[in-house]
Amino acid sequence: MQMTASELVAHIQEGYDGELVEATASADVDVWIGVPPADVTGMAAYLNEAFAPLHLSTITGLDNGEAIEVLYHFVVNGLSLNLRAAVPKSGDSIDSITPVIPAAVLYEREVMDLLGLVFTGHPDPRRLILPEDAPEDEHPLRRDAQPEEETQQDNG
Repeated sequence: MQMTASELVAHIQEGYDGELVEATASADVDVWIGVPPADVTGMAAYLNEAFAPLHLSTITGLDNGEAIEVLYHFVVNGLSLNLRAAVPKSGDSIDSITPVIPAAVLYEREVMDLLGLVFTGHPDPRRLILPEDAPEDEHPLRRDAQPEEETQQDNG
């Protein structure tokens, strides 16, 4: 079933029974849906059922200073559907969507490594990007990350 971005937003607003904090079509092919962190797995399950076959392109993360935004990028009927959940830094965890969408497994591991967010229920939470011996609290894409001090070279 082919639809426009605005029709996709309307379909989600009518069909999803959880809380939506955002539902917009920002362009002809770009949709943004926001849910509370506790609803991300429910929304992923809804999307997977309502719009099969659902294609997960990637998951990205962003430290906006107040929270870690987790952005799930899907393709639905040729449209870009972006699901956003903002996890307060005081919480630092969100449920994994891998039980519903197994393709999320590596993307979630990447976000865990680079931003320090824990995906509760993830089947394989090992490091993916950073070396295994990197400090547990080292997450280079967090705004509060301290870059390794560079040694001063004497030019004399």
